[in-house]
Amino acid sequence: MPSARRLWLSLMVVGLSLLVSHCARTTSGVKVRPVKPGEAATLQKAYEPDFPTPRTAQKEETLTPEQQEAMADLLLENRQYESSLVSFLQVLKEHPERHEVRYKVGVILLLSGQFEAARQELAAVVAARPEMLEAREALGLTYLQEKQYQPAVQTFQEVLRQDHRRLKAYYLLGITHLAAGRPREAVRALEQGLALDDRQVSLLVALGQAQVQLKDYHKALIYLKKAQGINPKHKKLHRHLGMALAGLKRYDEAFEAFLKAGDEAQAFNNIGVYYFLDGRYEEAAKCFQRALELRPTFYGEAKANLQRALEKLQESKEGL
Repeated sequence: MPSARRLWLSLMVVGLSLLVSHCARTTSGVKVRPVKPGEAATLQKAYEPDFPTPRTAQKEETLTPEQQEAMADLLLENRQYESSLVSFLQVLKEHPERHEVRYKVGVILLLSGQFEAARQELAAVVAARPEMLEAREALGLTYLQEKQYQPAVQTFQEVLRQDHRRLKAYYLLGITHLAAGRPREAVRALEQGLALDDRQVSLLVALGQAQVQLKDYHKALIYLKKAQGINPKHKKLHRHLGMALAGLKRYDEAFEAFLKAGDEAQAFNNIGVYYFLDGRYEEAAKCFQRALELRPTFYGEAKANLQRALEKLQESKEGL
């Protein structure tokens, strides 16, 4: 299938983004949280140049279905979702039996946030081609994106019933349990995948994340350090490594890990959260202040965190 690997990589990004919301921490009724992984790049993305304009409608009309699909694949690769969707739909108009093309339509709808439409397209593909496991995985990701965790779990389990050695499905099942706040179930699924290939970085990082949720920071470090040895440039790895080290109160090492996971302002905010949770409000306030100095127009979260830290610092002084 053309561009199937690129389609899968795009889908993996969707799956990874779902886990961000589980980093919030609460203490004494006061909530602070680290900066989300995608937030630091938000301003940069706003200034990214557009991709070249697709061919004119007149030229497209002269293309064969094969050429139309090839152009649609190129547009999809360049994230021109609307244009690629139009091209794929033109192929389906001539050949409605092309379920591999309908799968791509479902993926585009999923990546574009049109989850209900994506679910309908992908369900149709799965019904017609139950052996097409990538379509079933994409359907599961649609459920996951909609926070319908049980249908997502059932979908990934069905994939594994058809192919019990499919590492992607173990990973997706694991991150679904993580998103649903079930780290123990996530560990079971991810360890099954790791038993098939113990050098899969995505499985190792997800296992590290699950152990962080379980507050077993020493075990988390085992998985994350192994992943680091395989792919030291994995940014998501370093974020969870920072959380594990901070959980062990190894703050200097945690800060270095957060630096590798994002920019300096983000790292100061994130380590400040752990100082705050440890009751070290003065150090927390300094970190949040530094984050604001480095990125004054961007980190509204750091500003809110700073205010909370100052309030707690004042309370602690008044209690002396």
